[in-house]
Amino acid sequence: MKNNASQGTLDTGSSDKVVRTLCGLCHTNCGMIISVKNGVIDKVRGDPENPGNRGKLCPKAAAVKEFVYSPERLRHPLLRTENGLEPISWDQALDIIANKFGEIKEKYGPEAVVLNRGAPVTQDVHDAFTQLMAAFGSPNATGPSHLCHWPIEIGMKLVTGRNGGPDYPNTKCVIFWASNPLDSTRVGEGVVFGRYDKVITEAKSKGVKVIVIDPFRTAVAAKSDKWLPIWPGTDVALGLAMLHTIITEGLYDHDFVAKWTTGFNELKEHVKETSPAWAEKITGVSAGDIQWAARTYAASKPASILPGNGLEGITSSVDSTRVIGMLEAVTGNLDIPGGNVFFPQVPLSRYPTVRPDKKPLGSDEYPLFTRLSFPVFADAVITGKPYRPRALLAYHSNPLLINANEKKVREALQKLEFIVVFDMFKTATAELAHLILPAASCFEKDGFRPFSSPEGAFVALRQKVIEPLPDCRSWVDVEYEIARRMGLADTYPWTNTEEWINYRLKPSEVTVEQLRQKHVVYVTPPVKYMKYTVSGFSTPSKKVELYSDTARQLGYDPLPVYKEPAESLRSKPEMGEKFPLIGTTRRPGVYIHTRLRNMPQLRKLEPAASVRINPGDAQKRKISEGDRVVVESMNGSIPLMARVTDAAKPGLVVIDFGWGNPGDNGANVNVLTSDGERDPFSSTTSNRRFLCQVKKA
Repeated sequence: MKNNASQGTLDTGSSDKVVRTLCGLCHTNCGMIISVKNGVIDKVRGDPENPGNRGKLCPKAAAVKEFVYSPERLRHPLLRTENGLEPISWDQALDIIANKFGEIKEKYGPEAVVLNRGAPVTQDVHDAFTQLMAAFGSPNATGPSHLCHWPIEIGMKLVTGRNGGPDYPNTKCVIFWASNPLDSTRVGEGVVFGRYDKVITEAKSKGVKVIVIDPFRTAVAAKSDKWLPIWPGTDVALGLAMLHTIITEGLYDHDFVAKWTTGFNELKEHVKETSPAWAEKITGVSAGDIQWAARTYAASKPASILPGNGLEGITSSVDSTRVIGMLEAVTGNLDIPGGNVFFPQVPLSRYPTVRPDKKPLGSDEYPLFTRLSFPVFADAVITGKPYRPRALLAYHSNPLLINANEKKVREALQKLEFIVVFDMFKTATAELAHLILPAASCFEKDGFRPFSSPEGAFVALRQKVIEPLPDCRSWVDVEYEIARRMGLADTYPWTNTEEWINYRLKPSEVTVEQLRQKHVVYVTPPVKYMKYTVSGFSTPSKKVELYSDTARQLGYDPLPVYKEPAESLRSKPEMGEKFPLIGTTRRPGVYIHTRLRNMPQLRKLEPAASVRINPGDAQKRKISEGDRVVVESMNGSIPLMARVTDAAKPGLVVIDFGWGNPGDNGANVNVLTSDGERDPFSSTTSNRRFLCQVKKA
């Protein structure tokens, strides 16, 4: 086991203090050291002893003081009345929630109340209100998971049983597939490899081949040995063509395939017709480049692939992941040094009340998706089938901006009888809420984060830096108070934040008190490779399932099949005259999802919502850098600022995602997107693929 990091709070010998903590502004959760003077945050720097970032911080860290002390922060509970939003007390707000939820439960059943949490950038967001909903009796929890994490999770579970992260220190080749870690600061799903900004540089210095598959020439693509500029939504075709090359040329790991896979003969037959020449016409990537990438990946063993969030906004997201899992498997790059490795994880306690027997909405249609997807939720609200949700509790979430088809999402939210939004700022969704609650920031409460790494799984404490601003509360306190008012407090083994952390960490034998002293505690030994030789893979057969009998029994294709996206000039050439461009989206790295655009320091770096367009396409439309333009699709139109760049290939436009909150003066890209076509496994909508036109305003 590794030595544990030094203590959490450093005593300066005065009323001031220096606190070792974790950032909570994005998923990476970098280590921070924050100095406090007279109870106010003074200076922020990276923690050189934190195993994750080793002192490195991204630009978001410079905005910490602006974030905490923003004049735009919500400071009182607000109730919507005939006269608009009016401040009320916390007691009044909590009573209203308990009473309204109780009335809805009595009239329609507990399942009519739905929880909506945002992307779990912290463990707090992952856990918040889960116990309340279970004890209340509702199986319905929704959020952005159909667009983030779950499609990759489902795809990998079907093939390998679990998603493995790249073992960067030992690899000879890495493919960044729809991933951009230089912007996202994430080099793996929940996995830490030291300074995230050094992974690619250090890999290149050791001669590691770097391949990037992405529609847009990202910062990672600019550093790569080969960039494959794929059309959005055609990843299945590219993956099948790579499998075709590897299998037909005999480049696969014969021994691993024979001993540890099922369905190889079916896969071999399946990919006979999916040649690189076939895929070139679909993906826009030349057959030669597809062959080079496949041969390089197969011959460079050990090699690894990082599938990114870009795969999770297309309607073939699960099959795209399945082909990646198959590539990892047939080349024998699973759970070996330098391959895709199943890293150790921090064991956590289960929630005390299990989910009720009643299944969430959509479970019959999407049996592998264990939560309620937001598109299914919106359908049920609007149609009333199979029943109509009546209330939504939204914590750290902004569904109006996140989900495809903004018009439909707005209609669904407006049909609800009761919406509670619990957040730090007034979001676009909060503008539709009946009750708004002011949340404490991640620096005003304790928390924790479990991490994985080659050196072992570890826990780090997000230590409270300052007291919450007046009238801003933590989710633990709010959840427990609602539960107490509803007669559910006896289902909770915790009453405060420290008890919640201790409960969740009990299997790891780590306590808050230990974390206050050590801050970082390793709870497992370093990674062990080739664990499958002892326990097999986490699939029904204990082998990698190239042909999925699980999928077949549920009515899905047992092997990945390429299907042309609904909005495609190949399938609908008649649309080319009106909408000749393929649109996709990007999330600017200085922001996180729909947050932080009200931070002045960050706005200097990314000041406006933009559309990136190729110089040739811009010239045809007489568009210059900085021009105001209008982007139109079949679903709507939005105004944007033009950025002319050859990072977008001809025929592609790339639009910034996450704008549209009050005061940011930006347009919501999901006005342009549709939720009509969905991934059959995960209900993922086409947020990253749509046809459009750009015109000078």
